[in-house]
Amino acid sequence: DVSLFIEPVYTSISLEEGVCLGWHQVLSEADNQNLEALAAHAEGMNVIAPTWLMLTDNEGNYHSWASREYVDQAHAMGLQVWAVLDNFNMGDEVNSEILFARTSVRKKLIESLMADAKTYDLDGINLDIEGIRPEAGPHYVQFIRELSVACRNQGVILSVDNYVPSSSTEFYNRAEQGRVADYVIVMAYDEHHAGGEAGSVSSLPFVERGIEETAREVPAEKLVAAVPFYTRVWTEKDGETTSSALGIEGAKNWIEEHQVELTWQEETGQYYGELQTEEGLKRVWMEEETSLGLKMDLIRQNELAGVACWKLGFEPASVWDVIGGNE
Repeated sequence: DVSLFIEPVYTSISLEEGVCLGWHQVLSEADNQNLEALAAHAEGMNVIAPTWLMLTDNEGNYHSWASREYVDQAHAMGLQVWAVLDNFNMGDEVNSEILFARTSVRKKLIESLMADAKTYDLDGINLDIEGIRPEAGPHYVQFIRELSVACRNQGVILSVDNYVPSSSTEFYNRAEQGRVADYVIVMAYDEHHAGGEAGSVSSLPFVERGIEETAREVPAEKLVAAVPFYTRVWTEKDGETTSSALGIEGAKNWIEEHQVELTWQEETGQYYGELQTEEGLKRVWMEEETSLGLKMDLIRQNELAGVACWKLGFEPASVWDVIGGNE
């Protein structure tokens, strides 16, 4: 009895150069007008990823902020446009187990995405599906498989965003993603997040672990490390910890305004500062040129496909001297 099953061969599309991606957070029509301002000083950026496509229900519908004018403008600036599809900006009604489990719904969603890729002349789709439950894992991975075939047929690059690996996110099946997607992005931030205890958003060991553990399952030439253009200012008072996120530019202003003394922390690869105030003890682990430079060193040492940055507009132009020099 001879098996006639032929393992499908997944070929990949890749940029001819290293990926240097900037996410552009678009939450309204007006945000599309910021393209030029955001890209103007992003020296070395070759991909812009606007957060345009937002899942709204379990039937595969999504809201779109996509603009052909924006894409044409980005292309004129030498940038590829990878539209982001997410499940959290308008996704209160979205249940990933239900959405991705149905063949007909996946098919409809993929057809819509491919139609939009044509209409708007998109170069890529970036999947940012977060916070899903283990039950949704196999269905989500099946969606990535099916979408990868459709993208390939249309010459559209498919990239998928992932957390730093942990036992609770194994079901994202990075190994399979690495086989079928063109790029797998590891979001090497939110190490300490709102609602948790104070600490670095993206310490060097955390980034290193994210890269190394993802690279066990994903080939380096498909792996992109995402770095933060933000940090958090933590406030500790009476055993309570709160925090607010600040872009690099904002955090630098805050440090200057309060004349906070920064000391270099070898263990986190970041400058650390604290300040006693009436509101409580303020603490910050800075993200800036030096810390990002160390992260870029890791990306180069591991010969990864490139870097992605969350998000455009949070950073002073000087950061691109470090990020954009990624040859």
